[in-house]
Amino acid sequence: MTKNSRSCTLKLNNSMKPYTYLIKHKPTGLVYYGFRSANKVDPEQDLWNKYFTSSPKVKLLLEETGADSFDVEIRKTFDTQEQAVEWETKVLRRCKVLEDDRWINQNIAGYVIPTEESNKKISDYWKGKPKSEEQKRKLSESQKGKPKINSKNKTPEYRALMSQLKSGTNNPMYGKQQSEETRRKIGEANRGKTPPNKGVAMTEEQKAKLREAMLGRKVDPEVVARRAEKQRGQKREKRYCPHCNKDVAVGWYNRHGDNCRQKG
Repeated sequence: MTKNSRSCTLKLNNSMKPYTYLIKHKPTGLVYYGFRSANKVDPEQDLWNKYFTSSPKVKLLLEETGADSFDVEIRKTFDTQEQAVEWETKVLRRCKVLEDDRWINQNIAGYVIPTEESNKKISDYWKGKPKSEEQKRKLSESQKGKPKINSKNKTPEYRALMSQLKSGTNNPMYGKQQSEETRRKIGEANRGKTPPNKGVAMTEEQKAKLREAMLGRKVDPEVVARRAEKQRGQKREKRYCPHCNKDVAVGWYNRHGDNCRQKG
């Protein structure tokens, strides 16, 4: 190999950079965003010439309607595979592809969408099957030395990390609301249970944080109107306080009874 041919090869290899791409299936409007790093030619010669994504759904659409039924675009090139993966994950999360049916993507950074059908199959497969002694031993060994995380021993560092990992779009409930059925089930499950913070006084630090969080906050007039409409016409339950000789709303009774100022 001559010096000139070696320099041409190096130049070609330098252009073979990882890249992200966007394809759109014109008949259905379905879109797919991905990255490619194992290309042996430059991105323009690779995408839709040698590489047609790794998605089975895209390949099925290709068989049904052909390659010309897609709009294809190379979006961004990178120096390393890690950069391409990080950028792809960022874009997919920002676009909320797991919540939008028009996206062909079925996972983000390895997180696959669990369907009701797949969950039922897994549940049915394991239902009634006892764990073998070998499985029990492996589970026991995997948990040895690991502290059991519960509401009492969570460190501030652990809470801060979970808050960071589960905030914003990373929260599974981001942009969603619990249904009335879910709220009813939660209420029934907690009915009769004593709250863990009952009888525990707030620290001065907690009070300061609450005070700071509420400072200058104004209640949305729409929220006020909605609450008023919900309570209109309802009779508030009351309890009699023998010390001040008044019928007091149950919600305010904690200031009466044994705590009443007029108690002798």
